Amino acid sequence: MSVRVYIDGNELTVPGVGGTAALSGSVTRRLNRPSEATVTVPMDLSTGGAGSRLKVVINSELWFHGFVTSCETDTGEDEGQTVYNAIDPLELWAYRPVRDYDGLTPGNFVDPYILRDKKSGPQIIEAMLKASENPALIPTAAEGPTFLEFGFFETGGSDLSGAPVDWPITMAELASLLTSTGELDIILTPIDSGGNMARIDCYNGAYGSDLSASVVFEYGQGARNVRRLRWTEDLTIVANKIQTFFGPKETTRRYKSNITADDPCLPVQLGSAAMSALLARRSASQAAYGVRMEIQEFDVDTLSKEQEPLGTCAQLDPVKLLFRRQWYQESWIRSVPRTIVHITPVRGVGVGSFDIGDLVGVAVAPSVRGGFMGKQRVYGYSVSWDEDSVLEVSEIETSADQEGA
Repeated sequence: MSVRVYIDGNELTVPGVGGTAALSGSVTRRLNRPSEATVTVPMDLSTGGAGSRLKVVINSELWFHGFVTSCETDTGEDEGQTVYNAIDPLELWAYRPVRDYDGLTPGNFVDPYILRDKKSGPQIIEAMLKASENPALIPTAAEGPTFLEFGFFETGGSDLSGAPVDWPITMAELASLLTSTGELDIILTPIDSGGNMARIDCYNGAYGSDLSASVVFEYGQGARNVRRLRWTEDLTIVANKIQTFFGPKETTRRYKSNITADDPCLPVQLGSAAMSALLARRSASQAAYGVRMEIQEFDVDTLSKEQEPLGTCAQLDPVKLLFRRQWYQESWIRSVPRTIVHITPVRGVGVGSFDIGDLVGVAVAPSVRGGFMGKQRVYGYSVSWDEDSVLEVSEIETSADQEGA
């Protein structure tokens, strides 16, 4: 196994000796969030600085490419080290406003139409990127390259055009809102081509492959290929009676509309079976932990009347379409204490065998609080190395109360 590190295209090596100059480092991949890398090198072999481009190649495969966001050198009497911290191009989205790409007002970020003429998450993201990259439609207004090669933007999918926002907002804020519905996954794959540092692909949620039969991590039993386990349960996130209200208020006592468990359009949009399962889960939660209510308020421009003809829910409002789905998913997840599982495999196990979004098998022996086993979705993981370039998957973030559990 080997690690090679590049700053601004130049490999960091030890003069006259060869081999990587990186004393240690790590690459952290995350689903729907920026990926990061940290590399430590001797100060006399460091080069570049904040704003440089950092690449990490592991076993001849590009694992990371992004901007150095901070560079710190710490010295002693005889030696010192330089630490580079870098983030992939997704971090740039926090500095870019969402603009219109086409439609009536190309370039507009004060009140854009992007959520009126684009429906699914991938299509909204694609238009948002095109507007930011200075297309011919808005040559003097857009911000310029996002350093991303456009890949696959899945068609179809749920209508997310009702996302309520207080314009202007950043691309990062809109992406976070859309991915929170579970109907959008944003995947960045590192590349080094044409000035771009990653290829972006967008899917209608549920990205990844089911590897649970071939990639299995077992603690205290079976393969015993997990050397450390961190299993956290948290009751403080439980909210088993969530209600959503839409403002601004029409009067001091009256909201425009709301979403509660007795919303007659919930079974129409989400299906009767799904709603029955949720209501049973909520009832069990309330009986076990007491009623824990949370009121959420969102301001929207307009809402259409949905029950016309009376009681049919024939014309579902785009804003409430999105928020019903978000209400359902949040109500389902937060009905039980949050369970977060972090596992650290034995050194050399798992490197390159899975990626973010994939389902892997995880099994914990009964000796650990009764244990558990099942499929776990990978939300994030880190691969690190030491001075001898010994690789390890230092932490995998999965969740026992999420997909496949």
